[in-house]
Amino acid sequence: MVKNQAEEIRSYLLAKIPVHPKNIVAKTAEAFACSRTTVHRHLNRLLRDGKIIKSGATRQATYFLKTEKNKEIRIALQPGLEEHEVWKENFSQDFETLPKNVREICEYGFLEMLNNAIDHSEGTGVKIQMEWEPHLVRVLIHDDGVGIFRKIKNVLNLEDERECALHLSKGKFTTDPKNHTGEGIFFTSRVFDRFLIATRTMAYIRNNQDQDWFLENSGDPEMTGTTLMMTINLNSERKLKDIFAEYTDKDSDGMPKFDKTYILVQLSMLGDERYISRSQARRICLGLEKFKHVVLDFKGISTVGQGFVDEVYRVFQSKYPKIKITYTNANDDVRFMIERSLPVLD
Repeated sequence: MVKNQAEEIRSYLLAKIPVHPKNIVAKTAEAFACSRTTVHRHLNRLLRDGKIIKSGATRQATYFLKTEKNKEIRIALQPGLEEHEVWKENFSQDFETLPKNVREICEYGFLEMLNNAIDHSEGTGVKIQMEWEPHLVRVLIHDDGVGIFRKIKNVLNLEDERECALHLSKGKFTTDPKNHTGEGIFFTSRVFDRFLIATRTMAYIRNNQDQDWFLENSGDPEMTGTTLMMTINLNSERKLKDIFAEYTDKDSDGMPKFDKTYILVQLSMLGDERYISRSQARRICLGLEKFKHVVLDFKGISTVGQGFVDEVYRVFQSKYPKIKITYTNANDDVRFMIERSLPVLD
């Protein structure tokens, strides 16, 4: 195929994709009397160049111009603002062609995080952005409020804002217990491929593809409020119901209840602390009485102090003997310290 015709086909695709998003391959093949394979080759070129977005596979594929879906809106945070109305009026249609599991995750995360901005940020406005790439979508919500870590620090009277990430990661934590369960950030941070909360002082990042957590200095002292960024691959197989099921069990009435939490012990380390101590154990145990099962992840931890073990497995466990405490990713030294503290069963 001559170069000019190749350019003509790609120009035609860019012009006609908004008109024929679902049958653009057939329309183009007919217009240029070429094979579907040829059309797919040019579509793949446009995908590589980042000019179009593909949703679905094979004959069910739908194509969009990247510029069609990239949006930015600004909304005043005022009484009566409803997050589901914002979604319905501005973004819902853009997500309709995505696989059901991805669409449900995006809607859930959007509603939960915008609701947090409305109810907790103490800001006056919010900026919402949708950034579409050929194989993923990125949802960003930025408010101009007090900043989530600063607010948690004040509510819990903490000395260090970095401790806030630890409490957020546990779940069931909220600065407004009368109106919120504290589940939104816990589950939203786990259903997307990548989740980020950033303020002017630091950023809390969870990468669910690699099961990694990060706590970083944001390096932006001029930033106001809170920025939330949620990213998911358009072909992700992650399902909202599976994430819920992983952390819930049925109560005495047969109703599902969020009663399991998973804690990265490394998040309890602040400043120059070199090992896991009694004070860090107290940070971890704060609020755990709300759960039936606690999993402690010792990834990246080389050793723990006797005080840590005593605080968790004697002090806390004696107060709440019905709570099951298990651990994972412990090396031999950590496992030895934990197991020597466990009660000997007759």
